[in-house]
Amino acid sequence: MLKIKNFHLLTSLSPDFSFLDMKYIIEVRYFTEYRNSLLFDEENKTNLHIVFLLKTKGAHTFHEVSMNFYSVGNFKLYASGGALQLSILEIIDLRDRSWENIRFQVHDVENQDIDFYCNSIEVLGVKESPIIDN
Repeated sequence: MLKIKNFHLLTSLSPDFSFLDMKYIIEVRYFTEYRNSLLFDEENKTNLHIVFLLKTKGAHTFHEVSMNFYSVGNFKLYASGGALQLSILEIIDLRDRSWENIRFQVHDVENQDIDFYCNSIEVLGVKESPIIDN
């Protein structure tokens, strides 16, 4: 089981939740937490805030899932405009590899439109979305 903070917010929406239910990315924010006033300091942490559109099995509406990914490295994003459609979103637990400050790999398996490593993941919130899939 992945150690994701507030993961229960996803499983309470659907007991059968799967990351395959994450269909689109509609917002990405790349930001740095500065530990001091130095622009380049190894104590600074680079993070990602991503809003996904989730559609569970049998549902007719989307939910917006806000997540933060902390201590991000090797971030790659390929977007051509509009929502980024995900084929197979996968989060791999890398803790057994004992890599320094890397616990997860997050990537789109088929399209490879997004790929990065991070230290921790937090679900910030889930809400019904006004966005519809035409």
